[in-house]
Amino acid sequence: MENAERIGTLIRNELGQALQDCKGLVDIRGRGLMVGAQLDRPCGELVKLALDAGLLINVTADNVVRLLPALVMNDAEARTLVAMLAPLVREFLARPQVQAARA
Repeated sequence: MENAERIGTLIRNELGQALQDCKGLVDIRGRGLMVGAQLDRPCGELVKLALDAGLLINVTADNVVRLLPALVMNDAEARTLVAMLAPLVREFLARPQVQAARA
């Protein structure tokens, strides 16, 4: 449990620093190794972008990137995760938002 708390805090802090000036990031939160990055728009497309980059993530509530890494993750792996994910989130948020069609 100690490792999960420590690594989860590391991921949240590092991801927060990497995305601190990124418009469209609403919040980074979590408990232990369950980490969520809430965006200001639907972000299901990030699942495929991450998978193409070798990361397995999912999206909940339509706009929250959820990370559930292994309990045995270490510092180096956590930093690698952030280094791979942050540019994908930046790239996604830099794209123009697609407006939903109204009926």
